[in-house]
Parts: sequence; structure tokens; C-alpha cells
Amino acid sequence: MFRKCKQIVRLIKNRLKYGNYAYHYCFLPIEKKKIVVTAHEGRGYSDSPKYIVDELLHQGFDIVWLIQDGKKDSLPVGVRPVKYGTKQALKELATAKIWLDNCRKKYSPPKRKGQIYIQTWHSPLRLKKIEKDAEKQLPVAYLDRAKRDAKKCDYMLAGSTFSRAIYENAFWFQGEVWMTGTPRCDLFWQDVEVTKKRVADFFQVDMATKFVLYAPTFRKDASVAVYLQEFADLKEALQTRFGSDWKVLVRLHPNIANLAKDLAYDADVLPATDYPDMQELIAATDLLITDYSSCMFDTAIAGKKTILYTPDLEKYLQKERALYFEIAELPFPIAKTPKDLVNQVQTFDELAYGQGIQRFQEQLGFAENGTAAATTAKKIKALCQ
Repeated sequence: MFRKCKQIVRLIKNRLKYGNYAYHYCFLPIEKKKIVVTAHEGRGYSDSPKYIVDELLHQGFDIVWLIQDGKKDSLPVGVRPVKYGTKQALKELATAKIWLDNCRKKYSPPKRKGQIYIQTWHSPLRLKKIEKDAEKQLPVAYLDRAKRDAKKCDYMLAGSTFSRAIYENAFWFQGEVWMTGTPRCDLFWQDVEVTKKRVADFFQVDMATKFVLYAPTFRKDASVAVYLQEFADLKEALQTRFGSDWKVLVRLHPNIANLAKDLAYDADVLPATDYPDMQELIAATDLLITDYSSCMFDTAIAGKKTILYTPDLEKYLQKERALYFEIAELPFPIAKTPKDLVNQVQTFDELAYGQGIQRFQEQLGFAENGTAAATTAKKIKALCQ
């Protein structure tokens, strides 16, 4: 109860802090060629909004990206940075024709007639239940924000019929779902070698190196105790089963990115939490190891190998959040101990795995074909006429 009261007080303070300015800016004219973009609450140029903006650059739009301090260098030429969560950010939103975001908005002015809000969401598919489907597990302040945000939203993007149903039924959403596919996943249809070189150069390794990406999700207690932290046996198994030299990339969820510094790294285990684009890591990687993160579905779209490492499965199901799928019904091999993980690598059946991924895509009605960003950009241009 005390925690809920603190959340409500914080919410009221934010409204008082920005409310008067937000309403004041609503008397300014709407600029029909202005697009205001945010991703992950200003953490950088990333996710589906990045790929949509890439399609809109240098076409006469005033593209404003709301961004946190220290992240401005991630923006390309042609995108105007404005500090996230400021009065200036509210002014930009109040006068923009298009709002584009991948998360629920923390700070936004009243939406005006003629303005259009497009929500890409931050995963093409997800394992953990979200929004109304997880209403009892979510904080009061977040639920308030989500419901207010949903009333402003006009369009959402979906990459499968399964996701479209979730948006229509669990997002307090009355707008239209565009079955465009997922813009951030378009990268998987592009030249993989170009992306692989960019990643290899960043980590200063040879292009012939193979990557295993370890990307677990966060826990409520913000602990890394259950994470895999010894990789020598895994590396040996990978090299024996698939050949080549392997490096391990370790990437923590943005919610606990500050804990990445506490993990151990060496010449074979490299820190990847600060790499600017998760999609590039997925495109460049040869095997993903995760637990309950939605990145498993990105690799399913990309046709990449994935193994789930879930040492705390029973505890997670009890204390965290209910799931949309039974873990055992997913098309990914599962390991509960480091020894199991090594065994899954040694016995990995690529043919059976590929068939399982194909069935999964068909069952969920995947609609990904590498054109989502271009299709969405075309729709935005039409809305701005």
C-alpha cells in the first residue's frame, strides 16, 4: 500500500510540474511537417522508430527526437535533438502533426484535433503478459499512464495476427492496427554481412568470429544472481558443434543496464549492454541464449538459433508475471542448468529447429517481410499531406 501511495504522489507531482505549460503550448499552431519521436523514454536512437525515421530523413520533415543527456551522438544528421522530459519537449509534442513512440508516454500534452499518435510498441511478440492481461501485476502509476496514453493513440503496428489481437483486446485501444510488420525487424532482410562487419568492428574482433548473444530479461528484485556467468564450457561446446572461434556477447535489459559493470568479462566474454542497437546484435549473432525476453521472437523472425536458459522457471512463474505461452510449447530448446545448456548445444538439431520455427510463424500469423519501415513511412507521409 505504501508503495502504491508513493507512485500516486509522484504521478500528481509530474502533472502539476508540467500541466500548465502543456496547456499553454496547445494554443500554438500545429506544424504539419513536424514529427516528434521517442524510443525507450529517450535512451537513444533505436528500435522501430529508428528504422521508420531512417525512411523519412531528408524529405522535408522537421524530425524531433526526444532524448536523454549523453545520447545525442546516436542521432543521425537530419534529426533535431530535444531533451526528454523537458518543457521544450512538451512544446514540440504540442505543435507536431505526428507523435511516434515505442513505449507509453510519461510526459505529453493534451492531444489536439488534427494530431496523430502512432505507437510501434517495443516488441513484435512477447512471452510475458502485458497491459490489461497483466493488470494485477503492474504498478498503479503505470496503469494510469497506460490508460491515458491509450486514449490518445490512433494507430499501432503489428507483425502478426496474434499481436494484433493483443493490441485490440488488452491495450485499452480504440484505434486501428496496421499489419505492417515490425520496422526494427526489417534489418533481417538486408545484407547481414554489412551488419556483421559493423558489430565485429565495434568489438574489435575478426569477421570470421561467430557470436553467441546472452540476453536475459530483468527480475523484479533487479538481481543478476540467476544469470549465466561462466561461459568457458559453453564456448568449447559451440566450437566443437559448429566450428570457428566464438565470442560471447552479454547484454542486460535496459531496466538493469547499470548492473552490467558488475559482471565479469574477458577476451572471450564481451560487454554488449551499451551497444546502441539490439537488432544489429541479433542480425550479427549466430545463437541467442535468453530466458523470458521477447528477443527470442526477433530471432524467430530472423530464423536464428535460440536456446532458453531458465534456471528459475518455477520461481519466475510464481513471482513475476503470467505468460502467453507454455514454455515447453515454444519452438526453442530449454536448459535449466549450465550442464543442460552445454548438452543442448552439443545435440542441437538445425533441421528440426527450422521446421519448428516455421510452424510457429504459421500458427501465430506472422506478417514480416522486411518492408515494415517503408510501409509505415509511406503512411506517415500520406497523413501529413
